[in-house]
Amino acid sequence: MQMSFKLLLASSLAFITCFSTYIQASEPADVVFLNGQIETLNSKQPKANAVAIKDEKFIAIGSDQKIKPLIGPKTKVIDLNQQLVVPGFVDAHTHPMETIWLKESWVDARYPETPSVKQALLNIAARVNSTPRDQWIYVAGVSASENKFLEKRLPTKAELDAVAPNNPVIMANGAHMAIANSAALAKMGIKKGVTKLRHGAGVLSDKDGEPNGVITDGMGDIPGSPTPQEIARYYATDIAKFWNSYGFTSVMAITPAAAIPIMQSVSVSTPTPNIRFTASVWAAPNGEGMPKDLSIFEMPVQANPAYYRFAAIKAWVDGENDCRTGFMYEPYVGTQDTDPPGGKGTLVTNQQLAKQFSKLANQNKKISMLHCSGDAAADIGLSAYESLSKNQISNTIKRIEHFGMFQLTPEQLKRGTALKKNNFHLSSQPIWLLELVNADYENMGTARAKTGYQFKTMINAGLEPAASTDMTGIYLGNIDPFRAIYATVTRQSDMGVFEPQEAISVRDALRMWTIWPAKAAGEDKVKGTIEVGKYADMTVLTSNVFKVPKESLKDVKASMTIVGGRIVYKAN
Repeated sequence: MQMSFKLLLASSLAFITCFSTYIQASEPADVVFLNGQIETLNSKQPKANAVAIKDEKFIAIGSDQKIKPLIGPKTKVIDLNQQLVVPGFVDAHTHPMETIWLKESWVDARYPETPSVKQALLNIAARVNSTPRDQWIYVAGVSASENKFLEKRLPTKAELDAVAPNNPVIMANGAHMAIANSAALAKMGIKKGVTKLRHGAGVLSDKDGEPNGVITDGMGDIPGSPTPQEIARYYATDIAKFWNSYGFTSVMAITPAAAIPIMQSVSVSTPTPNIRFTASVWAAPNGEGMPKDLSIFEMPVQANPAYYRFAAIKAWVDGENDCRTGFMYEPYVGTQDTDPPGGKGTLVTNQQLAKQFSKLANQNKKISMLHCSGDAAADIGLSAYESLSKNQISNTIKRIEHFGMFQLTPEQLKRGTALKKNNFHLSSQPIWLLELVNADYENMGTARAKTGYQFKTMINAGLEPAASTDMTGIYLGNIDPFRAIYATVTRQSDMGVFEPQEAISVRDALRMWTIWPAKAAGEDKVKGTIEVGKYADMTVLTSNVFKVPKESLKDVKASMTIVGGRIVYKAN
């Protein structure tokens, strides 16, 4: 009797399975991709040759033979020609609006094309010649330019005055420090005795107390932005065009609060863009100015939630180690004229404000994102989340941006791992291995610098580092996830092989760009792997990253980028 029941149950399950397949097959797919080598990153079905898509979601995944019955008279059929296909790349932390603006409009003083202060000044002078008097001039320099320029320093206020006596000039040294000329300081109301600006920026002075032109973390205080019409264009088309060409299907778009109404408008006028936007909003670097009710940032009811979502708020606990403003326990090595007082970086958001900020996010059931670069800043972020976890409304996502990038102590790793049960996530920037390791050694010394970029250690501890470009328009090459994958797998850096024991597998490197950033945004149920029911987002690669020599990973490109089953980018 027992055996008969088991046979009956098995037969029933088989019938249900066949019936289910029949029902599915009775509705043809909108799009079918065949003849591929598909790495799903789904452990239950890791590989496939084909997928079927309907209403922009995967409805079947498997062999060509399994998928072909879903082809109807109107189904679009695409041959993948045996190319490797992976889930669509997700950028866990980026500033896309600013990127397009800097890319289009700012004077280029980016190393290595601009190798010196002398050349930077010549580039600025050329722009002055074509710019009306009193009009602002913005200049893009890469992070740690003072470590890279031939002169081993930044342009001075006096040098900027000499080339632009009648125009306010701001030169960015990465995203967390800028040099201003006298006209710019005057326009901003900065004079002797001013050391702090309204939204958290720091103002440095010379030995006589006069502003020396250095402004730290001035994102909320330095005037200037694209026009509303430009911002609308960026969100409707330009961001997607740039990110799609590198295989991205989704971005965590860190967006100033003032730009959110434009994104909301675009979400109605362009309901199906070529990339998915998850918005993280900031009002001021120190977290102030954020309304108690965050619902004003929600997308309109007419917006397509598959493409536009408000999910997070962000604040900066400190600056960044590459420009010596990351908040540290011990001073940076040596001194620079651009160092904040005390030589330990800058504290933008103190412990009390960090706690208030993370609590506000939790009360609104949104993700809290705290930027923490220095070791002292990281402890402030961890303490804020430990405090919140004891008295939270719901177990919302708690993120530290740049956790462990410049340095990571065993105690911080332990604290982060313990917070995992309370929805702790981190964003990482693996491309910085190729740009900032040398500066880390010069700025922090060997002992501290050696503890950075511990991706394997974090993964082994159960943390799932979500990779990002952190694009701001400063390093335009940071958009390339394949160079970042190359760096994490080979441990190549700008000063040779760096801590090779921290090398990770190609599969984990792909997880850093797919499922882990989806988890860090609370979106792993709809993206990050190739699974039935998830958005049909895929990236087709020019080479098989599992078979090419590790040194060739940096040369891989996106052959096609597919969003919701639509081919939004195809390489020539």
